Amino acid sequence: MLAARFRSPVIAVALGVGTIGALVTTITSAQAAHHVAAMDAARAKALSTAANQAAPLVTDAIVPAKSKHGLAAPKMSPAMLLANRVKQAQADEYLRHARPPATRYVAATQQAQVRNYWCGPATVSEMLAQVGVVLNQNATARQLGTNPSGTDWSNKRGYPVAKVLNANQDKTKYVAVALPWSPTQAQITRYEKDLLTDLNRRNGVPLAGNAYEVPGGPHLVGHPAGQQIMHWFDIRGYAKSGAVTAYEDSVHGAPSIAWGSSVPAYSTLPSSTIVYILGARGYVW
Repeated sequence: MLAARFRSPVIAVALGVGTIGALVTTITSAQAAHHVAAMDAARAKALSTAANQAAPLVTDAIVPAKSKHGLAAPKMSPAMLLANRVKQAQADEYLRHARPPATRYVAATQQAQVRNYWCGPATVSEMLAQVGVVLNQNATARQLGTNPSGTDWSNKRGYPVAKVLNANQDKTKYVAVALPWSPTQAQITRYEKDLLTDLNRRNGVPLAGNAYEVPGGPHLVGHPAGQQIMHWFDIRGYAKSGAVTAYEDSVHGAPSIAWGSSVPAYSTLPSSTIVYILGARGYVW
């Protein structure tokens, strides 16, 4: 009896220590899980709201024949800069584990733009069609706020192309990446990573490019080399593991553009050339 009386408190103390340890572990795990969930929610919010927040006004209404030489990347809203960091970190994580094919395309959905300044609406309509959503150019033009100067890269209502794409599909959250007039090799590599990610993750989605073509610089296939042209276009695929970009061009078949007959519906160019063409504007992915 005496031995039993002394043994019980020892057992009780031992059980108490073990129970407290387990409780501490449980609390710590719960706190960690809550922290992870909170971080995931913050990232999701950053991606879903960035395109809707006010941004600097960047339009296609520019001085004709003005060179983009020396121009910095368009100023971005703080919300969009954060969203880009979040999405590019996700892309890096995806590519660490994924093995994208060397060549990948989404559906061919080229549409001739209805008006000479409706490349933005045509591009968004093409892109939505590639994810199974039908929205005609009249509807996209209204949602984008397109006017005779074109479709803004950004304005006080946010980033129109990313905003409208996000409002009409749920496969991805689009964000905008701004580029300087002469992109660096690091920016070309970043574009290729973003391209590989969007064209493969969740069965693949297209990207939108905002071309800023100037005389003497590279142009999209069939575009007059001596002209300055601002132009949205649908990036629908890649080859050579991202070193070549495939795109469709709404100028093809456009009745209001005199040189439209020289522009193929579908073309490819080296991704380094595409990124230079996007310089002083950027892309939406």
